[in-house]
Amino acid sequence: MKLALVVRTDLGMGRGKIAAQVAHAAVTAVLISRDADVAAWLSQGQPKVVLKVTTGEQLLDLARQALADGLVAEVVHDAGRTQVAPGTATCCAIGPAEDERVDQVTAELSLL
Repeated sequence: MKLALVVRTDLGMGRGKIAAQVAHAAVTAVLISRDADVAAWLSQGQPKVVLKVTTGEQLLDLARQALADGLVAEVVHDAGRTQVAPGTATCCAIGPAEDERVDQVTAELSLL
């Protein structure tokens, strides 16, 4: 089990901003996931991986692919109070789910 967190690198977000966006995505994904998936993920130590994409289009395509594969995919759209414009898609959480299922969608991505 793992939770993949995918961040856009084209926005120039600072480390703190990235951390906040990833936290928003992770919390929301876990809250909307099936209880059995969350329980299994929690029992395994909450494994996570943080990956990167270079455009908003890539991020949204990834989320669509994950949803089509039956995975939870939660895209964060920023409120626009600090570093990016309101409504900007900043990151996406995929899972938590079995490693193999998450990897089918994210295997080509690099670590952040």
